[in-house]
Amino acid sequence: MNINQLVPIAARPAAGKAQSAWLSRATMLLLLLTLFVGVVMQSARAQVAQAGVTIGNQASASYIDTANPGVSLSSASNTVITTVSQVYSFTLTAPGFQTRPLNQQVCYPHTITNTGNGNDSFALSAPVMGGTIIHVAPINYYLDADGNGVPDNGTAITTTTALTSTGPTSVFRFVVCANTPTTGANAQTGTITVNANSAGSPGVTQSVIDTTSIGNCSITLTKALSSTAPPGSTPVSGGLSPNAGPLFVVLSYNNSGSIACNTVIINDPLPGFIYVPGSGRWSNSGATILGDGAGADPAGIVYTSPTTAVSGTVSGTITSVAGSTSGNLYFQVTVASNLAIGTANTSNTANVTFTDSFTTTTIGPNSSNTVTYSVAQVAAVAFNGSATLSGIANGDPVTVATAAAGQTIQWTNYVWNNGNAPDNFDIQFLDGLGVVAGTSATFTGANCAFPGNAAPACTFPAGTTFTMYASNGVTTLLNNGGSAAPDTGIIPLPSAGTCAAPYIINAALDRCGYAVVVRATIPAGAGLPAGPHRIVLVATSASNNAITDTVTNMLTLIVANTVDLTNNLSVAGGALAADGLGAGNATVITTNTVTPAIAASTTSRFRLFVNNTSALPSIYDLSASFFSVPVGLAATPVNWAVQFKLDGGAGNCTTVTGGNITSTGATPIAAGTNLLICAEVVIPPTNQGGAGRPTDSPPGAYVITFRVEQQGTPAVFDTKRDQITLNNAYNVQITPNGAQNTSPGGSVTYTHTITNNGNTTDTISFPGAFLTNNQTPGQAWTASAYVDDGGNLASPTVDGVLTIGSDTNILTATTFTMAPNTTRTIFVRVNAPAMAGSPPNVTTLTATYNTVTPTTVSVTDTTTLTAGLRLDKFQQLTACGTAPVAPTITAGVPSGSWSSAAIAAGAGTAPGQCIAYLIVGTNTASSNINTITVSDTTPANTRYHAACSPIGTAHATGPLFASIIPANLTSGTITAVSAVSPAGPAAPTANLLPGSSVSLQFCVRIN
Repeated sequence: MNINQLVPIAARPAAGKAQSAWLSRATMLLLLLTLFVGVVMQSARAQVAQAGVTIGNQASASYIDTANPGVSLSSASNTVITTVSQVYSFTLTAPGFQTRPLNQQVCYPHTITNTGNGNDSFALSAPVMGGTIIHVAPINYYLDADGNGVPDNGTAITTTTALTSTGPTSVFRFVVCANTPTTGANAQTGTITVNANSAGSPGVTQSVIDTTSIGNCSITLTKALSSTAPPGSTPVSGGLSPNAGPLFVVLSYNNSGSIACNTVIINDPLPGFIYVPGSGRWSNSGATILGDGAGADPAGIVYTSPTTAVSGTVSGTITSVAGSTSGNLYFQVTVASNLAIGTANTSNTANVTFTDSFTTTTIGPNSSNTVTYSVAQVAAVAFNGSATLSGIANGDPVTVATAAAGQTIQWTNYVWNNGNAPDNFDIQFLDGLGVVAGTSATFTGANCAFPGNAAPACTFPAGTTFTMYASNGVTTLLNNGGSAAPDTGIIPLPSAGTCAAPYIINAALDRCGYAVVVRATIPAGAGLPAGPHRIVLVATSASNNAITDTVTNMLTLIVANTVDLTNNLSVAGGALAADGLGAGNATVITTNTVTPAIAASTTSRFRLFVNNTSALPSIYDLSASFFSVPVGLAATPVNWAVQFKLDGGAGNCTTVTGGNITSTGATPIAAGTNLLICAEVVIPPTNQGGAGRPTDSPPGAYVITFRVEQQGTPAVFDTKRDQITLNNAYNVQITPNGAQNTSPGGSVTYTHTITNNGNTTDTISFPGAFLTNNQTPGQAWTASAYVDDGGNLASPTVDGVLTIGSDTNILTATTFTMAPNTTRTIFVRVNAPAMAGSPPNVTTLTATYNTVTPTTVSVTDTTTLTAGLRLDKFQQLTACGTAPVAPTITAGVPSGSWSSAAIAAGAGTAPGQCIAYLIVGTNTASSNINTITVSDTTPANTRYHAACSPIGTAHATGPLFASIIPANLTSGTITAVSAVSPAGPAAPTANLLPGSSVSLQFCVRIN
């Protein structure tokens, strides 16, 4: 497999005219289908390119100009674009065969699948009758969305109805039904031809033939649910409660033929039903009792069924059913308890297989009708304290050991939907008298601690407030519908062993639950009444308000509490007032002096000892706020952050561990002990600012108040203050370093930005030799520098374009001031010498800033005298079997139909068609170039195609050849280099002369 190699243009053959091949529509469709199959067989990963997708990329090259041999240069081509057109294709399946007596309806199911690469819809032609016997009216199409082979309703689809099938791989299902004739002979056949066509391309059609054979024997099976045994059975159409049976399943069979059907096998799977052992009956004569399991059956039938109360398949094999006779097989079932309410088990059908006694032909299995039934809702609920168990008593009561006056405590309760349908549950408090306390998510504690109150009354101190929250613990529990009380929302039933968030699954994977978070705030002056204390909640089913359950939340003990926040020394370590000992402190305890960083945040740490001076373990929330900041800043400096971490182990916050924390942790601090917290003040970089604030970190004093607060008890807290003193930070930068090419005697202009990245106003100056060239004066390189000031340095208007008459020349000493995070534009104009051959020139611009400690910053511009290798990319549509004739290239332009213009969607841009690419490299320099590497890649939605890529590996006279080529029908890179040729070693420095061209040609096929 090869591509057209890179060769000098003199070695190319004369131009030839590309041949165009126009295919008939039918031939084109056949070709497309063949190509689709080939792509699937040869490259499973090559997905079909969708209609409207654009295909395109660009080539690249590297090379060396002999006038500057130490520098490797690069080029990039233009991008060529091709738009994929739509291919219309679909399948129509499947042909059917059935045996039916005379004057019977017969239906055949079919599916249309969109196999094209875009949206399409389809239309059906009128059915065409054929064969020895002719089907008779009514002959119609019907919808069959569920694909069960039975019309969804009695409304026929007309042949002009558009059958919508949106994107690729989508399907449309329907059935065609007709009647067998009233006269005819056994084994005669009739056909129904079904035709469909694409709406997008009416010439794209598919057809199938359904065949009906006349048989003297034909069993029709009908399935029904009944509340009574036949005869006189009463069909069931209302709701069925799980396990509230039993029901009769009646399988009625009828031989509408004129002769007997032998070996009639009836099978009925029972998904959703539980078989009632010993209930099988056969109505060949009265109600013959049938034995469960295999065997023990009367003459004429073999009956098999489950032997226990489980779901399973019931089967009956009847030896013979005479012509024009009928019967039934029936048994009892109950509805399984794990079924959701509503219509269930829509595929609950039975099937029958039988043998025509005249032809000894086995027919079937043929399906019965589909039986649907409705499952009634049964409500049940458990309200407990377990996140995994859904029993009523699991984890109930939910207990908190201790809390202090003024503290807020929390319990998590779980509502489990133990019914057979999604259900919503109202959640309400019971007050001190044990009755429902209204419809609010908040209970004020009325009647709590009522004298002599007994379960389930509230026994918390009077004035305790209770609030219910949603499972996230943040949002107050709200009413979602039904009554006015807050509720859980509709708790679903599990699906595939999971429950959609925010609902949870139990350990048995058969129930969904919802967490209700309950918080109680104990009055600060409640004292220390004896416990335990209890609050009870009740959950009520919205589908049946007689279904309820309660959960009890307990607090064992109420205790007193205090906390002390110190700096550097804990209470246990001998802390004094100077360390923050005692309640609150308005004095700055510790001051950290910091010089901010230029482009990164700076972190400064303070030690905080949280001392639990309470009588019981406690958890404390951490917070901080700015007490004072430098004049002109917002009360909370923008982009500053105060965060808390745990000490890394040294005990002095020189290192920290873990992520940011907002409390002292899940483990309470024991009474009389402390925890070291490291407070980090994150100072933004000086080069960061915003509207009205040149920098987010100006120098000055920043005083911070740190606060610790007992979790749930805001009245228990302590504070102290520390300070950050921020130094001046000086930093000025000039960017970017530039590099350009120019011809001898030419000029180039470099644009640079000078930025004050510090946090204070700075003075910028250009003293002495601030602008230099690295070439000697005899080589005649010169440079000038200008400030972009819009003609007025005192009030600059930056336009970013050098205007020598308006912008200030700074060859003489120039000084200006810059506020933090402001910029100025400086131009450097470099003039090249008239003679060729000069090596690259480096011009250096230097500025001085920081009058306290003068510092310099510089930028360089590299100017090279050169031209280069220009790359141009072209394309054309081509037949996939042959490569386009190699073109003649004149001044970089190929002959023939090659073009760089975009190719619009059309017949030639369909999936399976081919695109040829040509990359032309032209030496526009005045010197030779060599060491060339040209690369391109197969675009997305395509694969390399060998059959239409040029043949041959290299020409002996050429310096370049293809070295990397993808395998056929794969994606990858195509590369040509000037190195060792297939004919033997070639000089790596083989030259491409000025004005000469080389080319790379290859072909891809659209997926």
